Amino acid sequence: MLTTEELNTTFQKVGNDFGFKNVEAEFAPFRDVKIKWFRTSNHARFSVSDYLTTAPAGVVEDIVTGLMQRMHGEKFDGYSSETVGWMTSHSFRTENQGKYIERSRSLDIDTEGTERLWGSYHRLVSEGMVPEIEDLRMFWSKGENVAKAGQSSCLMRVVIMNRRLLDSKIPSEILDYCILYELLNVIMPFGMDNIERKKEVTTQANGFEGADIAKRWLDQVMMEV
Repeated sequence: MLTTEELNTTFQKVGNDFGFKNVEAEFAPFRDVKIKWFRTSNHARFSVSDYLTTAPAGVVEDIVTGLMQRMHGEKFDGYSSETVGWMTSHSFRTENQGKYIERSRSLDIDTEGTERLWGSYHRLVSEGMVPEIEDLRMFWSKGENVAKAGQSSCLMRVVIMNRRLLDSKIPSEILDYCILYELLNVIMPFGMDNIERKKEVTTQANGFEGADIAKRWLDQVMMEV
């Protein structure tokens, strides 16, 4: 278990290499795996997702180095194979998925209606649109007053779909398209450039037979994937 002192030591060590004289870091209970920072001149303070408390020392240093590179406008060549392997491992998800779900205030933990979600998932798998996804969890949102059809976490393999899509009058092909978009986001490689990720997901989702019908419906109800 990584202590706050060890976290500080790593941040200070890497920070010094990038010109920071005073660096502080602490763990925070964020919902997502992320790092927030505040900097003034050569001082920087970081709040780090507590999902990283069990990360190997090499993984933490790799993540901090990548962060510092981006902060300084340097080219980021991606994470090491060790980092990618640890962040996308079954053990990482087993350890943290429940915590992520507990912290996700937008999802409805109730299982009512989830058979529609899983029915859609199994149709997409059988049609070859996505492979079977290990450790996948799917939920409906608590409310309907959002413009996004769904949201997802590739690291935690959690999908949350807008409750508006639970309406039985909505054709299954529309729900399938919206869920497909989130499932594709889940299986995209970790660390992939966001622009490239969106382009690849959109391209693959457009291969769905009912994509055009679904996109027209989403436009009509002012929603987007």
